[in-house]
Amino acid sequence: MTLKEHIDSIARSLEGLYPAEEARAIAVRAVTGLLSVPDYKYLSEPESVVGDDKAALLEEARQRLATGEPLQYVLGYTWFAGLRLRVGPGVLIPRPETEQLYELAAQDCDSMMQDSQDDNFSILDICTGSGCLAYAFASEFPEAQVFGCDISDAALKIACRQRVKLHGARPVLFQADVLAEPPAGLPKFDLIVSNPPYVMESERAQMERNVLDWEPEQALFVPDSDPLLYYRAIALWAEKLLKDGGSLWLEINPLLADRTAALFTGAATIQDINGKDRFIVVKK
Repeated sequence: MTLKEHIDSIARSLEGLYPAEEARAIAVRAVTGLLSVPDYKYLSEPESVVGDDKAALLEEARQRLATGEPLQYVLGYTWFAGLRLRVGPGVLIPRPETEQLYELAAQDCDSMMQDSQDDNFSILDICTGSGCLAYAFASEFPEAQVFGCDISDAALKIACRQRVKLHGARPVLFQADVLAEPPAGLPKFDLIVSNPPYVMESERAQMERNVLDWEPEQALFVPDSDPLLYYRAIALWAEKLLKDGGSLWLEINPLLADRTAALFTGAATIQDINGKDRFIVVKK
């Protein structure tokens, strides 16, 4: 089969799961990603014949994608802030909103580092998941000491296996439950960031099946009866671990923006790329 035929075959398998245009885009990304060929090759050389070994790989991908498994899991990676990061079942796939959280916090971080007289600049990513935020900060700020924590064994296993080339030290990743006390021995931090679970159970009906059936519920959902439990916990961690003059950046549920901001003294709400109240920043 040719490149074009493989793309057409995968796209047809996905038409019941996604709109036709999205199905074809996923098919193109799957084929070019798994074959490690430039995206334009399917346009410039559509009749290129795919060898039997690669054809078997693409057929396996087609079958997996047809079950609704996310493309990023099938590829085994995703891109975040210019970094290629491993992802797989058991870890949340980073979203564009979280990349915007990184961009905002990184601007703040850069400003703080320029003004700081302290050589021991430190950053903590709470609920690190794949480690996307932790590795992004470690890549951009090699002179900083970056920490990341999560309660999930599966997520930490993936985070620890990231093959990101860094000019400085790798993030220090450790297991911790943010709903409990911070572990003893942690330093004070100049910057704390977090994208904790914030989707209410009542929002399930609005979500896509490829998210509900595949991505870890533990990283997504909170009970309607107490949707801000992680933010209250993070407020306590920040009270104990954030340096005077430090910053706390959080991704939040836009439906709960006012209630979340009210947990933090002096919190400012910031909109995401879609105009929703998605982030808050707190200066200590």
